[in-house]
Amino acid sequence: MQDVMRALAIALALGACATQPAPLPATHPANPGAPAGRLAGPPPSLRAGVVEYKDVPVTREEAPPPAHHHHGH
Repeated sequence: MQDVMRALAIALALGACATQPAPLPATHPANPGAPAGRLAGPPPSLRAGVVEYKDVPVTREEAPPPAHHHHGH
């Protein structure tokens, strides 16, 4: 049991000496210094009204839901 405790103590001591991770590049989204607006939403090509698809059928106005009928009760 003492061998396990000694190994654990050595592992904890060595872990305390670990180095800092490398800094993120300036363009990485998780970097606080990255340019503002990087999380501002979808790209323009995916925003509503930016792209028109002329070969896609037009959707019609939404109709009211069909009447609900109970059967045989």
